[in-house]
Amino acid sequence: MIAIGAAFTAACSSAKATTTTTKGRCQLADRDSVFLSAGPVFRDCAVDRPAKSVRLTNTDYRPTPSRTTCYSADLEFVVDVVGMPETRTARVIRTNDQAFAEAVLASLSAWNYDPAVRGGTPVRQIVTEHRVMSAMIVTVPAGSGPPSRGSVRPPNC
Repeated sequence: MIAIGAAFTAACSSAKATTTTTKGRCQLADRDSVFLSAGPVFRDCAVDRPAKSVRLTNTDYRPTPSRTTCYSADLEFVVDVVGMPETRTARVIRTNDQAFAEAVLASLSAWNYDPAVRGGTPVRQIVTEHRVMSAMIVTVPAGSGPPSRGSVRPPNC
């Protein structure tokens, strides 16, 4: 028997920002002070129209066979007034695989958003993106050829 490895990936994302509210007002948390160095910044609950992803490129990550089949990373960063992520503000909030998180961070500069709007003016907004990838190794008996495209499903993450 010959083992042929195949990886299947899926990614999903969300532009939901974690918010801190007090008595109905949207406030920045102490940890958000690092985002203020380039000027005013808001969370999604403090804008009229939150930033919305237009293009999120695929993450270039090729896992080596390991204990993990589901990879995830949550990033937080600022989207500027023209809809570009400010890569210098990006930080990993949580991940189950640091190499995957670094690959997601490396793809951030190619992402694009419709910027947040407040009072009719584009503003900087803190955004959280959740990226997930699942992978699996498929063993195929020698001589049987590769599995058909829909016959093998990656694990749910």
